[in-house]
Amino acid sequence: MSLPPSYADSSSLPCYSSSLLQGEETVAFMTIILKGQNPAEDFPVYGRGSTITGEVELKANASVQSVSVQLKGRLSASISDSGSLTIPVVSERVVLWSQDPARCDLCPSVLPLALTFPQTFTHFELTRPIPPTFNEAYYQTPIVTASCSYVLKFTVHNRASKMAFWKPSRSYSFPVEYLPRSRPHRPIAHIDRFLSSLKHVPEDWLQIESVMRTSSVDVKAISCRFFIPSVGAYALSDSIPFHIQLSSTPATLRYLLPESELTDSEPSTVRVYLTRQMMVEVNKKCWRTEILGEGKVRAIAPPADGVFSNDDSEMYVDFEGQVCCHSPKKKVRCGGFNSGTVIVKDFLVFSLQAANPRSSPLINHHYSQPIKLVTDSWIDDSTSHPSDI
Repeated sequence: MSLPPSYADSSSLPCYSSSLLQGEETVAFMTIILKGQNPAEDFPVYGRGSTITGEVELKANASVQSVSVQLKGRLSASISDSGSLTIPVVSERVVLWSQDPARCDLCPSVLPLALTFPQTFTHFELTRPIPPTFNEAYYQTPIVTASCSYVLKFTVHNRASKMAFWKPSRSYSFPVEYLPRSRPHRPIAHIDRFLSSLKHVPEDWLQIESVMRTSSVDVKAISCRFFIPSVGAYALSDSIPFHIQLSSTPATLRYLLPESELTDSEPSTVRVYLTRQMMVEVNKKCWRTEILGEGKVRAIAPPADGVFSNDDSEMYVDFEGQVCCHSPKKKVRCGGFNSGTVIVKDFLVFSLQAANPRSSPLINHHYSQPIKLVTDSWIDDSTSHPSDI
């Protein structure tokens, strides 16, 4: 059997690629280059007050009369049993070049591009910040959807021609994303120094007090103290520390925490999680809520020998942990916002549920603390930053 013929090493051959560089778009009649873009992004991304800069290269410019670019943005919302609406939030147009009729000058083959994102829009005489790019859909009845999208449209106008196939104007559009950045004005307190910082710098922590009630007058309620960093704004990538202290009689705490869970590193009856609530108003208001991240809760300083005493003295049980924005269904890229028709809010939820709800006199307890999720973490910098909040 003869061996197959040998081939030269392909590594010495020249490498060619038809792929465009990041920020470049090309069609039959033009090439668009957008500057300052991240190669990891699927679409061009711009922040608050950003200017879209770049170049437009024309393939044929002899018959061009004008070249323009338009930034369009629209907010859409619908409720399946109530209706739908679309609100224009951005409509900015810039003429990159226009022919002087008196001179009949030739359009340059390369035109500079500069178009700035507006920061606000007006609807029903109310001025609000333009919303970020987003797209949400909730399919439980009634179906609720909301989205905000931005498009960059380039148009080339040519002189009229008698040829049937000739088009006097040609356009090309593609999506861009608007993601305004923001960050907290100070750092997050660390949980490993909770007791020390609570004593010496109590303003670093927000203490939230609530009560888990019972259905029986013979069973004492559980007093709850929930501590979170008082900064109130957290980056989407931050881990938010928390501390929980519960107090009641041993008999009551036994309904919430059976002895089998006293030494459990992650008790199932105590939860901390992040939620996002979206309100859409189309002839009526409709709310939808989803979980953005589930916290890790750890029991600390359990009772001696892992058992409750039998007396009625006040007893304390402590927990600590961290929670972060980590949705398995999607990547969250923006914080909350208020566009009037669509309002998005974020909450940190503290929840207690009895180990055996059917036989327990404890009433399930939930407390939702409004927070602000932002795009960037705090940076140790002595100077202020435009995105500080």
